[in-house]
Amino acid sequence: MKISVLAALIIVNSFLFGELYNANPDPYGDPWIVGGVSEPTPEQMARFNAIPKLVLPDTYKDRKDPLPSSIDNSLLPYFRPVFTQKNGSCGQASGVGYNFTYEINLERGTAANVLVNQFPTHHTYNFLNDGYDNGSWYFDGWEIIKANGVPDCDTYGGMYPLVNTAVTWMNGYEGWDIGMNNRVKELINIQVGTPEGLLTLKQWFIDHADGSTNGGVVNFAAGVSGEYWTGTLPAGTPNAGQYVIKMWGSVMNHAMTFTGYDDSIRVDYNNDGRYTNDLDITGDEIVDMKDWEIGGLRMVNSWGTTWGNSGKAWVMYRTLALDISEGGIWNNVVSSIRVKESFTPTLKLKAVVNHNERTDVKIFAGVASDTSATFPEHILPFPLFVYQGGYYGMVGDTNEIEFGLDITPLLAYVNPDEPVKYFICLNEVDPYNYGEGEIISFSVIDADSNETVSAQSPVYIENNATTYMSLIKSSSFNPPEIVTGSLPTATQNELYSYDLTAQNGSAPYAWRIKYDYAQIDNISNFQEEADSLLITNDDDDGFGIIDLDFEFPFYGKLYDQITISTNGSILFGGVFEFITTEVNIMSARNITPYAADLASVSSYGEGIFFYKNTEYIEVRWITSTYLDTEASIDFAAKLYSSGNIEFFYGENLSTEIIWASGISDGNENNCLMSCLSNTNDPSGLKTKFIVSDFPYGMGLSESGVFGGTLTCTPNTWNIMFSVTDLNNISSLKVLPFSLIAPMGIPGNISVAASVSSAILTWDAVSGATVYNIYRSNLPYGTYTKLGTSPTPPYEDTEISGSNKYFYYITADNLKK
Repeated sequence: MKISVLAALIIVNSFLFGELYNANPDPYGDPWIVGGVSEPTPEQMARFNAIPKLVLPDTYKDRKDPLPSSIDNSLLPYFRPVFTQKNGSCGQASGVGYNFTYEINLERGTAANVLVNQFPTHHTYNFLNDGYDNGSWYFDGWEIIKANGVPDCDTYGGMYPLVNTAVTWMNGYEGWDIGMNNRVKELINIQVGTPEGLLTLKQWFIDHADGSTNGGVVNFAAGVSGEYWTGTLPAGTPNAGQYVIKMWGSVMNHAMTFTGYDDSIRVDYNNDGRYTNDLDITGDEIVDMKDWEIGGLRMVNSWGTTWGNSGKAWVMYRTLALDISEGGIWNNVVSSIRVKESFTPTLKLKAVVNHNERTDVKIFAGVASDTSATFPEHILPFPLFVYQGGYYGMVGDTNEIEFGLDITPLLAYVNPDEPVKYFICLNEVDPYNYGEGEIISFSVIDADSNETVSAQSPVYIENNATTYMSLIKSSSFNPPEIVTGSLPTATQNELYSYDLTAQNGSAPYAWRIKYDYAQIDNISNFQEEADSLLITNDDDDGFGIIDLDFEFPFYGKLYDQITISTNGSILFGGVFEFITTEVNIMSARNITPYAADLASVSSYGEGIFFYKNTEYIEVRWITSTYLDTEASIDFAAKLYSSGNIEFFYGENLSTEIIWASGISDGNENNCLMSCLSNTNDPSGLKTKFIVSDFPYGMGLSESGVFGGTLTCTPNTWNIMFSVTDLNNISSLKVLPFSLIAPMGIPGNISVAASVSSAILTWDAVSGATVYNIYRSNLPYGTYTKLGTSPTPPYEDTEISGSNKYFYYITADNLKK
């Protein structure tokens, strides 16, 4: 459906200003604010779905000792006292005020009842609420803390700013510097709608499901209006008279915290005078968790101590399994985090920026090994300073802000004590030219507190372009080092597993494969082969599926089917994902030539078209935007069986549209933004991504185990491994990895050796046209391919009389 810009603004404003209200019947009591969360946007949902789900380790599944019948982590000194959230900040009240505060105090062994050990709601909230007190999600706040930290309440000045509460951003480098030390390590989701999921949640409460001395807490969202059904636990039952939530409302509008459980609390839902977990009380002829009347969770709210029992209540287990329309929690899932006990950035950016419309501005960092470069070779984006905060100055009521960013991850592309060029990058998207400003100063500070200041300042911010300020600096640091020197050879059809090792830096280490895509000039022409109309399930926010005539390699996996989004992306999950920004591109596996809120009008000849054969597929979008049916947008992507990708943009495209382009594995480590992304006028432009070959079927665990089973042709690949230490410093190393055919084929190798050469002969294999010759120092070690020969014999001229070599021959028709 198409709507006018005016209508869209009316809808947005009614959402922004029409959702929050005080549910406390006492006008003089603590405000019980409802409406701080609402149904996630498709963009938020994509980020949420990318959070790993906690799976209960096998060691817990067959345990002989029973679980504790109850536990409540809100009684531990690491959990802060109950407080009252300010306005619509429940997402950050639960996620930062309670959860992050608890987890980091637990890790540090400190008490959470003092200001210096508590963490504010509004440092993250004011980056996420559009400057309108518009609510937020806890997982978005955690991503900000993971990337750049959060100051404690003593440094921040309390839980929230006293003036311009929902608008103000922290000003002053010292506060940002302190905040960088407080970090989230990872986000976790727990699916809790089944007894198995409940067991996983209980184990999280007990010991974080990893054997820790203490467990954690979790966050969730539900409805606290409408059908919201509360009461007190019945007389004669455990915890009688205490506040209990029997059912949630069907409209999700509030975020809260679970801190534990009690298996003995009970509510008689069907009024039969009994408390059962084995009767069908829903009438669906199935007995499952939705029918349980026994057991519940301990919940802590952020509505002050006058609500519930000093701010706490019980929530029945069955609400974990019910759909939200039936009175359950949102998505039948809870979320939590692991944190870093201590963290010290190795490299920090310090800057002063002046701009009168922060919603037009994206700030990020970059580095180039070439000290004469005019723009970075590698960039580091952040989940803050990304066109956020509404139409205000950089602080809120003033235009000038001093801030700091942790740019330690850029050291992955830097050698210790080697001069490189660092950049602060500011992209302005301001179609109506209302915004203006300057990068006033920029410096980089290393671990030894040596500060290097850019001599370029100040630099005027260019309209609708990316402005760079740079400096040259060398730094001493201790990166982790991959000490694995070589990989053992793998054999066809046999399971392979090998542990990689690292040293230096700060353990523990996290391992990844770095897939090597390079962006180069595209010399191909924009072809018009795509003439088959793709049928999508909706012209707006819809998708269609195409079966390929080849296997397409992408970030370590092979695909024979792709999903085409009306919003300009190629996806791989068979469902629609909302991708319209670079942040969206980073958080989902996708190939995106042109991401925006697009929609096609078939009566205008618009649509998505494709052409495919056994070598490539071309997909072309001829479309307009959701808010402007007159916009002219024409672009294409071409995917080759080799894994290479080409983007094309038509002539005379509409300008001044905010759009994004790139390819991604769904994380910032394997993601490459197009050099053309958000170009004001991309008409006639094109670019290309080329990929190095990879042994599809092999993978790498976070703990460093490289493994898999390969059936492909014997070959040797150069694989780039990445190890990241506790301080977010990464190192890369390329290791050759070889696959050989099973030993003994074709067999009966004869070797006649002299001091300077070896003559190899072997039994010929019927039908073979090529033989591959390998050599090794060990019978089952790493083999080196010497070459190929159509017929025996083969001469190895590198042999030395003092060495003992093992030879191995394969025939081309016996490789699989």
